[in-house]
Amino acid sequence: MLSLATASTLVVSAGCSSDHRPTPAAPTNGNEVVGTLVAMKDDRPVDGGILLTLETAPGVRELVRVGSLYIAGPRDPIRAMHEVVDASKIGDRLRARGTRDADGALQAAVLERLSP
Repeated sequence: MLSLATASTLVVSAGCSSDHRPTPAAPTNGNEVVGTLVAMKDDRPVDGGILLTLETAPGVRELVRVGSLYIAGPRDPIRAMHEVVDASKIGDRLRARGTRDADGALQAAVLERLSP
């Protein structure tokens, strides 16, 4: 009877240890997107912002929002991002940093062009 209890304990503990898989670490730069510009929706003509689509890997796309110049708050950082957008074209590599909104899009605070 003791050997049956010992065997059961070994089987149960072996089962637990073999099913234990480390969970992947959360991305350290979830508030940063680096990718190739594949699409742009520019609502500046109607006092809006800009919605950029960056391809971060084949078939993986991230949305990046650049705010309007006509919102309250500091405008210099937004103006700098608009200048980056104006200098960019489809196919350029961009880096955006900011915070995620409720839809999962990145609300950019900083936008950089990585390739001419």
